[in-house]
Amino acid sequence: MLCKQCGKNPAQKYTIRSDGRERQVFLCPSCYQKLYGDTDEEEFFASLMGNAGGNAAAACPVCGTTLEEFRNTGLVGCAHCYTAFREDLLPTIRRMQAGNVRHEGKVPETAAGEKYELVRRLVREQDRLKGELERAMRARDFAAADKLREQLREINHKLYRGSEA
Repeated sequence: MLCKQCGKNPAQKYTIRSDGRERQVFLCPSCYQKLYGDTDEEEFFASLMGNAGGNAAAACPVCGTTLEEFRNTGLVGCAHCYTAFREDLLPTIRRMQAGNVRHEGKVPETAAGEKYELVRRLVREQDRLKGELERAMRARDFAAADKLREQLREINHKLYRGSEA
């Protein structure tokens, strides 16, 4: 099994304890060290509430929430706060999401069938194609961009109209 973070190195099984629960993660030692390091629980919770580093005087330009307010409450004021405090929030989000910055959610036990896997695979392919399309557009490779747009249309049709072909 490969590391769930980098997808390159062989993974080891680690048990992570948070919120009184245990969960298993499969990471290579390097990614585990990057994500969880040798921090103890006090350091982890201190970083969640922001007691280390960063510019506490920084404020969101839209709602005015300061980094200090986030550290005290654990809440951001608006969606733009994620952009304004990106560098301070990313390490915390990575720790909370087991190395991901994109929330994956939970899968109901009844949805763990073939159809769910098909949708999951299509969404991953859709994300990959969107990235390639953006790169093609930046490189002004419009022929490749047209092909990628057509592939995205096909995937969207499968996802949103239920076509499995």
